[in-house]
Amino acid sequence: MMFSDVLKDPVISDISRALLPTKNSCDTHIPKRVGQEPASVLILLVLRGDQWHIVLTKRPMHMKNHAGQIAFPGGRTEVGENPYDGALRETHEEIGVATSDIHILGRLPSFNAVSQYRVTPFVGLLNPTAKTQPDPGEVEEIFEVPFAFFMDSNNHVRREVKFEGERHIIYDMPWPSAQETTHNVWGMTAMMMFRLYQRMGYETK
Repeated sequence: MMFSDVLKDPVISDISRALLPTKNSCDTHIPKRVGQEPASVLILLVLRGDQWHIVLTKRPMHMKNHAGQIAFPGGRTEVGENPYDGALRETHEEIGVATSDIHILGRLPSFNAVSQYRVTPFVGLLNPTAKTQPDPGEVEEIFEVPFAFFMDSNNHVRREVKFEGERHIIYDMPWPSAQETTHNVWGMTAMMMFRLYQRMGYETK
C-alpha cells in the first residue's frame, strides 16, 4: 500500500488537520505526578472498501488490570524510549503489525489517565493488507468499528463521573448500539475518540 495514495482522502485530511505534530516538541508527555509513568497508544485507521475503520482490541479476562476492556494497542513507555517509538513497539507486540505497515498522521494531546499513567495517543493509518496476530497474553480479540460510528453523537452515551475531586462528563460508545452491545467502548478509549471528535469540529447534541 502506498500511504501517499490515501493522505488526500477527505476523511484523512480532516483528521490530520485536527492532530498535533507527530514528534513532541515540548515535555507535555512527561509525567507530572510522583509515581506517574509515561505511556502511549496508537489509534489505527484502516480502509475497508470505501469506509474507514478503527482497530480495537479486547483485553483478556485473566489480566490483572483492565481485564475485558476495549482498548487501543499501547502501554507503558520503556526507559530511554520516546512515546512515538513506544506506541509502535506496543502495537507490534500486541497485535503483530509491522512498523512498515503503519503511517503515523500525528497525535492528540497527552493526558493524565485515571491510573498511574500519563498517556500520549498517536493516530495512524494501517495497511489494509497487513497481517495481525494477537498476543494471547494481552489481547483476546482484534476487531474493527467504522470511524463514522464514533463521529456520530447519536452513538455517544453521556455519563457523569468524579475524578480528582471534580465532576466530569464523559461519553461511552457501545458498539453496535446501546440496546444491542457486543463491545462497550468506554473509559479512556472512548474519551480519546471523543477528543478527536471535538478537535475535528463536531458538536455534541
